[in-house]
Amino acid sequence: PGTLCVTARRAAPSPFRPSRARTMGVFDALFGGPKFNASKCKTALRLCVGRVKLLRNKKANAVVNLKREIADLLNAGKDDSARVRVEAVLREEATLEAFEVLDLFCELLVVRLPLIESTKDLPADLKEAVATVVYAARRVADEIPELKEVKTQFAGKYGSQYVAACGEDATASACGVSELAMTKLALAPPSKEARLEALRTVAAERGARFDEAKMAEALEDRRTSDANATFSKPPEGESRGEESGGVKRDAQKKNATFADAGQAAAAARAAAADA
Repeated sequence: PGTLCVTARRAAPSPFRPSRARTMGVFDALFGGPKFNASKCKTALRLCVGRVKLLRNKKANAVVNLKREIADLLNAGKDDSARVRVEAVLREEATLEAFEVLDLFCELLVVRLPLIESTKDLPADLKEAVATVVYAARRVADEIPELKEVKTQFAGKYGSQYVAACGEDATASACGVSELAMTKLALAPPSKEARLEALRTVAAERGARFDEAKMAEALEDRRTSDANATFSKPPEGESRGEESGGVKRDAQKKNATFADAGQAAAAARAAAADA
């Protein structure tokens, strides 16, 4: 009986392990699921890189225009409209940061695609890149439709169950999705502190009129009135210092992600050149 128990435990590995994902990929191929095609995957990844670069430029210009509009609204005394517009600025800035990560990971996967094609299991150093690209496919595919093809290709390689787990918030971290990407692509509205800081920054950059005490009071009233809305309100007692700490942590995560992926991409290019 003891032996049977040990055998049963070993026969039930986590569904998020690369070996398990590879097994599911084989089952998908045998029973009519998607099949991995390295050429299609490479083409889709390259198209993603090109589209992300275009979108980053477009969104950066949109942020500039939005900030100009917010400054005009503040000067005109239309604080309510400024509070609404600033959420769009924060959303676009967050998406821009997520697109930076996505751009880097797509380029890395293009370089490492021969390794992905030649190995059965998901390489450990590509776990975050693959999982993050699949996670993003569910959230920004309307802007980057090529991500759907990338997601389909990885489903053929590593299994539909693995790809589905990467796309769910509850299991994304276990699959290796970048925490920075998850934070920046989250659907929750920005906190009162983040909105107030953004308005303060816009006013300082544009020399606009800004009554911080009045704006903070208005934002607090709005947060109270939205307590029963679809999205839950930020935790009580959240301070500007905590918000600043969160921003610093995000920056540290982004720098670490860029450094690791950049080094991996450079090493892959050097290996390809030697070959």
